Amino acid sequence: MSVLNLKFTDAKRPLVSETRRKTGREVVLEGIRHQIALLSDPNYTVERVRYAKDADGNYTRKPVSAPPKPWWWTAADGTMCVQIKYGSSTIVELEPGKPTIVAGKTAKDVAAVLEQVADAVKTGKLDSQIETAKGKAKRSKKAA
Repeated sequence: MSVLNLKFTDAKRPLVSETRRKTGREVVLEGIRHQIALLSDPNYTVERVRYAKDADGNYTRKPVSAPPKPWWWTAADGTMCVQIKYGSSTIVELEPGKPTIVAGKTAKDVAAVLEQVADAVKTGKLDSQIETAKGKAKRSKKAA
């Protein structure tokens, strides 16, 4: 029995690295936002951090701006297709065995598809597919 009239727990404070880490939903939504911005502005760039050795041999952070790689392309028949990705490379299969979405004939159609997928991600309808892609991304990092 405690002398103070307080409620106690064994919960520990989360590490800063844990609280900064993005959720799977956030990673996919951020990628979708970048793709929509790239569709509306071909000169759109994303700022990333690269580490480079300086003259003393120490690593320093260096910001680098580069356009994101497009998730869409034009098929042979002229329709535009898109694949949703987790991060920069792992594909999120929204339907098993069929990772590509047929978007339509224009960039507006691709943007509309991306908006529709973003809405599904926000409501949690694609959480299991995102978790699968997240697992694949982790395995590929360990193998590299």
